[in-house]
Amino acid sequence: MNFWRKRTEAFDFQITRKCKHCEASFHGKFCNICGEKVLEKEDQTLKNYLLNLLNAYTFIDGKFFNSLRTLLLKPGKITEDVSEGITVPYMQPISFFFLANFIYFFFPVIQTFNTSLYNQLYRMPYSGFVEKEVNEYLSENSLSLSDFSQIYDMNSTGNSKLLLFLFVIYLIPFIVLANYSKQVNFVKYFHLSLEFVTFILIVPTVGISLVTRGISELIFGLGVNWNGEIRDEYYTFFLSLIILGFFVPAIRRVMGFQWWRSILGGILLVSSLIIVITIYRLTLFLATFYTL
Repeated sequence: MNFWRKRTEAFDFQITRKCKHCEASFHGKFCNICGEKVLEKEDQTLKNYLLNLLNAYTFIDGKFFNSLRTLLLKPGKITEDVSEGITVPYMQPISFFFLANFIYFFFPVIQTFNTSLYNQLYRMPYSGFVEKEVNEYLSENSLSLSDFSQIYDMNSTGNSKLLLFLFVIYLIPFIVLANYSKQVNFVKYFHLSLEFVTFILIVPTVGISLVTRGISELIFGLGVNWNGEIRDEYYTFFLSLIILGFFVPAIRRVMGFQWWRSILGGILLVSSLIIVITIYRLTLFLATFYTL
């Protein structure tokens, strides 16, 4: 018996069927009125059930892999195609973003978008406000800073991943300012922001962070001295170049700009990420602090 032989199609597309939901007559596997699918024997197998369950909880199917390949190889194409009404090959941009967020959520070692209480207190432009609020809270609740830090950091970790959609919203005005075009409507800017943040989550945040962490563990295991301060400086510059390398062709494809204008828009947008991250971290502090 050849287990690798392709199964022949046994479904009869010629007969007329009656939809069990709306009772309309139709041909094929799906009702052309309400979209109800004809229930087949294979649909009720354990294998098919498990595959559907996996798809329902992770959204991982053919569209995901096609969306991922297009995201990595053709920056901006998902936004451009979806804006033109070509949606069949891809996941919906917002679903793709939430899947990337879902993947990021289950890597607790990666804290790119999280900010500890220490950094909120001493390293942010708004740290004076944070220090005032925290000191009042500690006084009113008779808590030490170390005890409160543990409580805050634990809640901030979860919130930083749940609030990431706000990062998409905060980025939109800067995309518009850096790459304004009368031919581009808000929906296209929104999809472009979704694509940008999805890329940032999948490549620099999860992908490269896991690779560099693995390299660090390997170097540490070999007993080689590893200068973390120098590494951080070069690492930030390296990530900025990767993000710029994605932004520029994406802007050119979606906006139709010339290369010089796309490069300028990309540089302005990468620079604005500092402002967006600062606004996001302030939002994270407020959401975490006032829900404790």
